[in-house]
Amino acid sequence: MKELQTISEKIYELEQKKAKKKKELDALDKEIKELKSETSSYMKKRQKNILPVGGLEILFTAYTKPSFDKDAFISGEKNGQETYNKYLKAIPMERVTVRILKQMQ
Repeated sequence: MKELQTISEKIYELEQKKAKKKKELDALDKEIKELKSETSSYMKKRQKNILPVGGLEILFTAYTKPSFDKDAFISGEKNGQETYNKYLKAIPMERVTVRILKQMQ
């Protein structure tokens, strides 16, 4: 019975650690998202797609993404492509990537 209690306590401890780590990861994700949004605004304002900054390279890509699966929507439908185009909503998206600047030799 003591073994079961020890195991249960260990499980509880590990679950608490996991929850704490998840909160930390969520906070980091939120901070990253805010910083990328700020960087995105900066890049759009200056109309830049690539910008070298202190040994790093910032890549900015703006694109649109359809809001539902085209293949699933069209399959088996008469005039499926037209119906798809009628209800299609293109969502504007932005991607910011930071990578180490490649050294030219």
